[in-house]
Amino acid sequence: MPLRNHPLPTRLYHGIADHFPARRSEWVLAGIMVAWGWILIGPGATFAGHRACSQMAAMMSENAWGWFAIGIGAFRLLALIINGTFSGTWYGRWSPHVRALAPLLTCFLWFQISFGLWASDAATTGLAVYPGLLVLDAMNIVAATKDAAGMDKGVSDGR
Repeated sequence: MPLRNHPLPTRLYHGIADHFPARRSEWVLAGIMVAWGWILIGPGATFAGHRACSQMAAMMSENAWGWFAIGIGAFRLLALIINGTFSGTWYGRWSPHVRALAPLLTCFLWFQISFGLWASDAATTGLAVYPGLLVLDAMNIVAATKDAAGMDKGVSDGR
């Protein structure tokens, strides 16, 4: 790897910048997930009074959903950093696999939100947004799975 002997800030910059165009939706969706969770753990009650959130509130508390979302988003950001920056290491070999798992977890959340909105019969713009985020992350699962398959093939071929 040409940047292996460079200082860590240089490696991080190039690792992220060089792969960002191909992974931009993964970065943005991970950021949305962290922000969504942050809003939930904030001082205001986000679920209260929203019929669309009643199904999620029955499963876990708003605070638990918030920390779950932050955890998934942070996990995803870390996987993206490792994937681009430390791809030549033993743990970098597994980063496409982790990148496939992270949007799968995120899809669970997007589905819960979308289903809650749909089941509540609430006329909301969220029905235009959250299913779209679900589709984007489903496409990210496919892309990361292809990357993981390529990595596995390369390892089995001795590359």
